[in-house]
Amino acid sequence: MELNSVKIHQNYEKILENVKKYSPYPEKVKILFVSKYLNVEEHKAVIDMGYDYFGENRAQLYRDKLNEFSHEKYKNIKWDFIGRLQKNKIKYIINSVNLVHSIDSYQLLEEINKKAIENNRVINGLVQINISKEESKTGVYIEDFKKDSEKYFSMSNVKIAGFMTMAPFDASEYEINNYFSKMRELKEEYEKEYDYITELSMGMSNDYVEALKNGATIIRIGSKLFE
Repeated sequence: MELNSVKIHQNYEKILENVKKYSPYPEKVKILFVSKYLNVEEHKAVIDMGYDYFGENRAQLYRDKLNEFSHEKYKNIKWDFIGRLQKNKIKYIINSVNLVHSIDSYQLLEEINKKAIENNRVINGLVQINISKEESKTGVYIEDFKKDSEKYFSMSNVKIAGFMTMAPFDASEYEINNYFSKMRELKEEYEKEYDYITELSMGMSNDYVEALKNGATIIRIGSKLFE
């Protein structure tokens, strides 16, 4: 990929403008740079442009990249994990991850907690909600989460900081808004009980404006930055 720093900055600024325009609390919104498109050299170039918050979606590539970013100059970079996480791959991210967006089952949460205890870490995580009940997507259905919610908040070494979801790629604007508004309601319901719930990760390059309108605090942007 040929990186054009001027174009990336322009696209990022346009997204920032939309954050200010559409979010009810723009000061809380973080733009997560989805970096799966970037090889190590490209990633270093993007960091040199001044970006410092990235999301990776494959555990082994995450591990390999972090090995390349162990130098002191990269110590303030924040790395989130946003892809599907297999239990046997938790070990690759456990010691460095800032936030796990994709806790898509209670069983995975238990395993992350176990690995966090072994590594003497407290991990911040988001419960992935399958808001549209698509069979091709993982995640917990809202009604199942509500039925068992207490146990999600009972882990010693994983703090559930909020929720994540993905709308169907082919959903209409009306449908997307409907899905995202249900996620906003879910966050509002549980933040009353757990004051450390602060995050709602939803919205990607194709639907981030709808996510902002519905209170997203993290939008996951990849291709939109390179257009």
